[in-house]
Amino acid sequence: MTCITYQTKSPSHLTEFCEAMGILFAQVERHLYKALQRGERLNDLKRDYQVIYGINARQFNSIHSSIKGKIESRKQCHQRKIAELADRVKGLEKALNTLGRQLKKTRLACGIEKKKSPRWLLKQQIHQKKRKLATLQARLAGVKASKPSIIFGSKQLWKAQFNLEANGYTSHQEWLVDWRAARTSQFILVGSKDEKAGCQNCQLSEDGRIKIRVPKALESQFGQYVMGSQIKFSYGQKNINYALLTGQSLTYRFVRKNSQWYIFCTTDRPDVPTQSRWLNGVMGIDLNPGLIGWAIADREGNLKAKGQIRVNLQDLSSEQTKATLGDAVKQLVDIASEYGCPIAVETLDFSKKKTSMKQQGVRYSRMLSNFAYSKFFEMLNSRAERTGIEVVLLNAAYSSLIGLGKFMAQYGLSSDTAAGFVLARRALRKSERIPANLARLLPEDRTRHSWSYWNALNKKLCGLRRHDFFNLSAANRGVVVTLPDELDSSSRSGGKPKSTSTGGRDSHPLADNTARSVPDSLQLCRDLSGF
Repeated sequence: MTCITYQTKSPSHLTEFCEAMGILFAQVERHLYKALQRGERLNDLKRDYQVIYGINARQFNSIHSSIKGKIESRKQCHQRKIAELADRVKGLEKALNTLGRQLKKTRLACGIEKKKSPRWLLKQQIHQKKRKLATLQARLAGVKASKPSIIFGSKQLWKAQFNLEANGYTSHQEWLVDWRAARTSQFILVGSKDEKAGCQNCQLSEDGRIKIRVPKALESQFGQYVMGSQIKFSYGQKNINYALLTGQSLTYRFVRKNSQWYIFCTTDRPDVPTQSRWLNGVMGIDLNPGLIGWAIADREGNLKAKGQIRVNLQDLSSEQTKATLGDAVKQLVDIASEYGCPIAVETLDFSKKKTSMKQQGVRYSRMLSNFAYSKFFEMLNSRAERTGIEVVLLNAAYSSLIGLGKFMAQYGLSSDTAAGFVLARRALRKSERIPANLARLLPEDRTRHSWSYWNALNKKLCGLRRHDFFNLSAANRGVVVTLPDELDSSSRSGGKPKSTSTGGRDSHPLADNTARSVPDSLQLCRDLSGF
């Protein structure tokens, strides 16, 4: 069971109380953070802070839960920063090695100015990359030597005081108002299952009334309890009422945004019975920048349905990106619900690739920058869970190559739908043997895993254009096909390229000799236009 959070506006009559609670809890949180960094015992701090700051034990636990999450998040960010810098250093070192090999092969051509020669340009690139490498190595050493720390109020706002005019401030006093407001903009009240209405310090009823326990430090101003009314969640009210009836825990976070206080209620999401069945097949999804390809395989591994969804994320804001991905996710989950099948999606991590974007060129960098895979998967998993559709994570190794070489011409698919079809079959545990027309390129060895042969085939077909894979399937019908390595060898020898032709089905032991259907030319042109 996972947690879900709903939000609504806080009524105006609770604003004064929320402001006072934000100031008190922020003060306790900062002092607790310093004490924990000094290594003081939590039990001793809990006993002392109840007396010093006038709070009860559950309120202290709420503050500790908040600061504990911030400390853990900061540690993870620190480790991620180290990993990103290390990947950037590694990428620069690899680029320098490549440029060094190119420099050894490049000679100063006669009749060319020194500053315009390829050799001089390579030396300049190497010089600039060495400077950048030294800077990154120094930064990496500094990050490793430092300890992760927290700035309450955000690091960006803290730095704004040193350049007031550039950040829209006329005086330091004006900045100080925003700084104090940012540090006191929220407080949390953690609930538990064994407490009344799921939370001892904050209790919400089904009719929209809320009852908040006031800390002793503020009782002289607000009394023992603060009562509120007209609390209505426009989205999720039924789930909150269900949690109240079943005795689940509810955690409340009060947050101020743009001078308006909001109430965030977190509870366990009700379990939805699984609607998908493996007997109905599996939907495979291949996510690419600008395009999502999907295909459904039946229980026997045959193509059942296919399609594409266009998603253009370039130059969109974060909210626009979220809305675009949300529409695509809704379409995918609705299709899976219609067929009653699980969803298979590849596990991808582009964080390492994004660290070396500068070494990959402008077009590739733009593609990775717009690629929001983590947000897509988060939204897909959330919506599928609410709908009762199972989501399966798969290793995407060689899925694109298998789709290009085995299924694209067989079913007349585009490259992305073919990759999605491979993922669907992989979820069904269907093996992918090398097609007969491609198995002739590999040694007759049955001892290794099939992926090792696809790896060898990937090296053989490196540089082959996507639409040329349709020609490869024609080799079974006696059509002459030229491979990239044969083109290279023919260009070096100065002769004609070596042609590869087979008079029929290949009897290679690794070959998949199942019957194939060739799509008509009209359908082929339609699918080719998709990629």
